[in-house]
Amino acid sequence: MTRRSLVDTYYEETDDELCEAETTWLLLYDFKGTKPSTKFWANLKRLAAKDIGAGLIQYSVLLTRSRRVAKAAKRLAEHYGAETITFAATQAAT
Repeated sequence: MTRRSLVDTYYEETDDELCEAETTWLLLYDFKGTKPSTKFWANLKRLAAKDIGAGLIQYSVLLTRSRRVAKAAKRLAEHYGAETITFAATQAAT
């Protein structure tokens, strides 16, 4: 029996909800008073790889076009002790 990683567990347990095609998700996280574990960074990188174009745009901001990746990343960050907030952004019609 193989052991499943946190990334695979959180990703698979998250609903694959459909949302607007033009939605971008921003996850902001902060490790107040502590440094994040190196395992956090490795797991976040593995999770971001599940969405082409996802990645860090700043030290504590993840950008993704996948709601599923955003929700799984939120769980991952909170697992490692971060405070989080998620934003959905869409481009306004002109």
